[in-house]
Amino acid sequence: MEQSPLDTLIALREQELDLVERSFAEAVARETAAEEKLSAAQEEILSEQRIASSPTAGDGAVEAFSRWLPAGRQAVAEAQARCREAALDRETVRSALIIARAAMEAVKTLKEERQEEEQLAELKKEQNALDELAIRQFSQS
Repeated sequence: MEQSPLDTLIALREQELDLVERSFAEAVARETAAEEKLSAAQEEILSEQRIASSPTAGDGAVEAFSRWLPAGRQAVAEAQARCREAALDRETVRSALIIARAAMEAVKTLKEERQEEEQLAELKKEQNALDELAIRQFSQS
């Protein structure tokens, strides 16, 4: 059986949807990884702060913490930036996913409508054939 143009389009839309779904999963994974790095950077600052503010910590620990803190804050700022970028990427791919799903649904709906139209045309042909047969039989009697 020959494949209709709509069947070909559905196959292409399925491939596109699959690709976009994989891209979305990857974007979510990147965002999750960025959030984990941010959390780790924030936790490292808290951990270093606890160590420096410990009653047993000496002046050297406090000084080391104060020298390290700008680097720790920079790491947090960079991780926050990566989180924002990853969230934007995810939203961009999410939009593409919504569009791909809508395109797929549109093609499937069109195919269903065409099938219904073909069925109606076939039923009309059958009804016309029955009407013609009835007219012949009535005219012969």
